[in-house]
Amino acid sequence: MEQDIIAEHNKVRQEPASYIPLLEARLASMDAVGNIPNGCGPNCTLTTQEGQAAVREAIAFLQNQAPLPPISPSSSAAQAAKAHAHDQAGGAFGHIGSDGSTWQQRLERQGTRFTQSGENIAYGSPTAQEVVLDLIVDDGVPSRGHRTNIFSPGWTHAGVGCGFHRRYQIVCVINYTASSSQLKVVNNSNVNLQSVEIGGVNILNSVLHPGQTQEIVLNESQCEANSVRIQLGGGFNPLIWSYQFSKYPLHIEHRQSNPTESAIAATPPKGDKPTG
Repeated sequence: MEQDIIAEHNKVRQEPASYIPLLEARLASMDAVGNIPNGCGPNCTLTTQEGQAAVREAIAFLQNQAPLPPISPSSSAAQAAKAHAHDQAGGAFGHIGSDGSTWQQRLERQGTRFTQSGENIAYGSPTAQEVVLDLIVDDGVPSRGHRTNIFSPGWTHAGVGCGFHRRYQIVCVINYTASSSQLKVVNNSNVNLQSVEIGGVNILNSVLHPGQTQEIVLNESQCEANSVRIQLGGGFNPLIWSYQFSKYPLHIEHRQSNPTESAIAATPPKGDKPTG
C-alpha cells in the first residue's frame, strides 16, 4: 500500500483530471446533507464537515491544475514516516511525536537530506486511492494544506509509512522532501572530461569539452554514494576520490591537463534551510 500511495500521488500529479471521475463518484454517493451512507462499512455512515461543497471545490481545482513532475520514493523519508505511524498506533493524532519531535527532526534522524519538507497524515483511509482522494478533498481543513502538499511543484521525493491505529484502524504518514542535489562540473582545461562516475554511473550528459559546464541533478542513490571517479581524455589514468555527496555537495572544476592538479572542492548546497 505504501508504494501504491506514491504511485497514486504521481498519477494525480501528472494527470490531475484522472481523479475527477473518482470525485464525481464520491459526490454521487453523498446524501442530501453531504454524508456518505455505508462510507465507513456496512450500516456505517461516514459524516463530513463540509459535505458536497468540498468535493465540488476539489473537482474545480483539478480541472485547472497543471501537470507536475513525478516524485521519487525515498527510503529514508519512508523510515521517518513509518516511525511516526508506529508512534501513533495507540490512538495519537497530529504531526508532533510522543517525544515532541517534528517531522523535520524525524527526517534528520534517518539521514534524509532536504532543503524543504512537509508531511501529510491520513486516518482511516483503507486504500492508496482513498488516501490520496481524502487528502485532495481535505474536508474540514480551510487552508487545504494537505492538497497543497500533494500538488507542491517543489517536491522531489516522498516516503510513506502506514500502520494500525486504535481509533481509525489505519494511519498513513507521507513525508515529502525537496533537495537541491545539484553537481556543477566545469572544464577549464585543454583536454576533454570524458566521464564523472558516481555510484558506478556516468552522470555527464555528454563529453565535457574545454570551456564547457554541466549542472546535473543527482538521484538519492547517487547522493549516498561514497566515491567519485573522473576520467580525463588523453590517456590519463582515472581519478578516484572517496566522497559522500549527501554530506558535502560537490563542485568539480578541472583546471589543468595534468590530472594530479585537478581541483575538487566542496561548496555550500543551494536552497534554503529546512522548512515546513
